[in-house]
Amino acid sequence: MSRIITIHNVSGAAKMYVGQSIANAETYTLSVEDVSDFKIDPPLFEDVASGDVLIGNGTDDFTNATEGWAWLQGDTVKIEDLPFSDIEGNKLAVHPSYKPNVAGGTTYAVWTGAGDDVDSNPNVLGEGALMHFNMKTGTPIKTRDIKFSPDFGRVWIHEAYLKFTNGGEGDYITANVMAAAAVLQTSVNLDLELNGNYVKFAAGGPGTGTHGFAATPALIPRTYSKDGDWDYDGTNLIPNMGGTGVYQIRTVDTPVHRYVNKICTFGSCPYFSMSSDETAELQIGYFLRVKCHNVSDSNWHISVIMEIYRETTVNP
Repeated sequence: MSRIITIHNVSGAAKMYVGQSIANAETYTLSVEDVSDFKIDPPLFEDVASGDVLIGNGTDDFTNATEGWAWLQGDTVKIEDLPFSDIEGNKLAVHPSYKPNVAGGTTYAVWTGAGDDVDSNPNVLGEGALMHFNMKTGTPIKTRDIKFSPDFGRVWIHEAYLKFTNGGEGDYITANVMAAAAVLQTSVNLDLELNGNYVKFAAGGPGTGTHGFAATPALIPRTYSKDGDWDYDGTNLIPNMGGTGVYQIRTVDTPVHRYVNKICTFGSCPYFSMSSDETAELQIGYFLRVKCHNVSDSNWHISVIMEIYRETTVNP
């Protein structure tokens, strides 16, 4: 699903962070949506620094407060305790890195103009369709899905770059992070029922539904509205029969985040950088859907390049 972040209260008393109560000795697992609020919460920072609270990775707690706080922040900066100078008085240079850290492994920066061909050739890395759009009169929108195979490990998106030529007035490009449609079956473990394209736990309990999961589903965050049918504790899906959960599961591809919003492509530009100080993980089950909108109804073209990080860059 995603990188696991836990908060273990060892203070001897209950704690409260951004509205979430954590009892003494309780370990609370953050949802994906929790992270942005918890990582900037001053009381949590103070308690981690004092040792009252330990940040964990789902298996172990970080006893080093700096390492724990870095894990919560997203593993995009390597933290080291270094002197200002060496023994001979020479200055040391320290620079931040957007490279994600992976326990027991590493990640590699990749410049790419394509994803993986997950649907037709999933065993070959990087052979998806080029992120190039040749817009023609009479074609109002062109869409391309950029997917990465989970067989090659996790993927993080850092930056993107555009090159476009002869764009007309009103033309633009968008990109959404999408949760892939849930894959269901009707043979075994029929614990689910459908309400339109929403997947719910059967009201009659286990075995009384019409469908079961055929693969691990992508979760659609509903943390803001809290109207989901599911919760997730970092390991298990938990049905929320009251409809106040923080996730939904659907049988159609569903946008979960507007990554690029209506970037104008009027005229020609040999190099348009969409840079960032953050590196965001594209969770398993998520993909990018890029759309070019030919509002001017003219002939023009655009190419997209992304800087990403992967756990492997060639076929094993």
